Amino acid sequence: MKMLDDTHSVDLTKQDLELIEAALQTQEKILSVQSRAGGSAARTRLNDLKGLMRRLRRQTPAPHAVAGSSWSQVARQLFF
Repeated sequence: MKMLDDTHSVDLTKQDLELIEAALQTQEKILSVQSRAGGSAARTRLNDLKGLMRRLRRQTPAPHAVAGSSWSQVARQLFF
């Protein structure tokens, strides 16, 4: 079975994607703390989550005007 067989297309608004990204960032912080405490399962999930976040960023259209973005959005784009 090919890996692509498991992909699905979902229709999401920009606001939906922003909400999902915020939730994933919160989950990333939780998993970071758990993995630093010695959780190997948390480290694995954290790595999986980071990969998902990278894929989402690549597939999310870039904003037309960066000047209109908030500082937190610009910082997230620089560091994540």
